[in-house]
Amino acid sequence: MGCNLGEVQKESLRSGEFKIHYHLNGGAHRMDAIVRNRAEGELLALLKEVAAVLGLPVHVETHAFGEGGLVEYLDLVFQNKEQIATVMALLSPLLGAPLYFDKIKQSRQQTQLNELNIKKIKLEIKEKEDAATDLEEKKNQVGKSLALPLEKAPTADDIAQALLARKKIARRRSNYYEASLTDSKIDAVGFAPSHNKVTADKVVPRSDFGNFVIAKANLEPLVYEGLLLEIVSPVLRSGSIKWRGIFEKKTVSFELQDDTFRSEVASQKVQFQNGTTLLCDFEVHQREDDTGEIEIAGYAVTKVHDVKAPQMFRKNSAEEQLNLQLPDWSSDIDV
Repeated sequence: MGCNLGEVQKESLRSGEFKIHYHLNGGAHRMDAIVRNRAEGELLALLKEVAAVLGLPVHVETHAFGEGGLVEYLDLVFQNKEQIATVMALLSPLLGAPLYFDKIKQSRQQTQLNELNIKKIKLEIKEKEDAATDLEEKKNQVGKSLALPLEKAPTADDIAQALLARKKIARRRSNYYEASLTDSKIDAVGFAPSHNKVTADKVVPRSDFGNFVIAKANLEPLVYEGLLLEIVSPVLRSGSIKWRGIFEKKTVSFELQDDTFRSEVASQKVQFQNGTTLLCDFEVHQREDDTGEIEIAGYAVTKVHDVKAPQMFRKNSAEEQLNLQLPDWSSDIDV
């Protein structure tokens, strides 16, 4: 069943328009579909992250492409109209201004200001929602006026900068421009908070795409000195095959980087059996993935200090228990 006109109008009051315009060289109207899908996927993921930070559930719908390069029209459907203006105002600077400051490189004051601005904008949206909900009730209360904001609200640029201090959001935007760079037909991309053709785009030329791409962080490994590592699968010959051992109660593959110990193993100076443990220096290598999350890139043993054989039951005590000398009771038995 189709929705009636009233439902359509109500839905339009709760949605914000957003336009992405790919300016293609030679006035072309076609671009690489894989590039576009990858870029749009990153853009939608960015919108999802922004909505999550601001606490605003949003549903994104798309319209048919427009002419003039390649234009995509999105509708961002919110729970209520009070959320629209705030979010739509910050999308163009968020995507079109090269604002990004790594948290590590920011001053503590700037980091605190970013978090404060996000809290302010969330509070402002909540106040607008509450005001819209009980506006009639407040009007009927004699002598009571609406509360005034205690201080100036942050600008769209302030909020965009605060959001871009969040690694996931900065990473998604970086991925969007990195994907766009792979299609040589794209001369520029433009963003506008309206589907109207006369609304000016915030245009980013291709020559600036690189300013939005951020390198993945080089992370220092986690180092465990003097770690006891039980060996599950040693490598008894030379080569690049990885060893396997038990680390934090799970089996992991690791590189053995101690050349001296590798030589001892290859020359059979070290023997392994079930339960053999290395006293070693162990590293957990980390890297940043495409979403800004930290993931494990690999493990390595950099130095072996000792090889510990498995603890065995003492044969002597076992044999003593099995070879107990029973007293000779026969002499006490009357025949």
